[in-house]
Amino acid sequence: MTGPASSFPELTVLARQVDAEVGKVRARAEAGGGAVSVEVDAYGTITDLQLTEGCLRAGAAALSASITAAHRTASAAAASAAQELRAPLLLDPRVARAMTAFNAVDAFDQTPAAPEPDVLRRADRAPVEDDLPFDGGSFMRRA
Repeated sequence: MTGPASSFPELTVLARQVDAEVGKVRARAEAGGGAVSVEVDAYGTITDLQLTEGCLRAGAAALSASITAAHRTASAAAASAAQELRAPLLLDPRVARAMTAFNAVDAFDQTPAAPEPDVLRRADRAPVEDDLPFDGGSFMRRA
């Protein structure tokens, strides 16, 4: 088999290899003078969190700020490492053609959002002759 379809098995193998390598990515960052250490995977999910007794004494706001800073730094490093691993796949011209074709089909398949129904509020509609003012009594009495 020749042509574009013949490269799919090869691309599938490459994609699986890249995915396996990306799955191994871990990055660690520290904050708060080393009191907080956060490890994340390629997607920014925390895989390990280490706290010292000192960070607990610093207070909740300082602890939050340290965890957030360490997570942000580790996530950026992991994302960068994952992007480097994905580069050969993403730069492959066959993948670029497939993505262009996929995006063209995806854009074509987009259905427009349904228009919002016109809702008339009571104040917007013409009064009806038998509308009676509400006096707090039962609506069953019309006397």
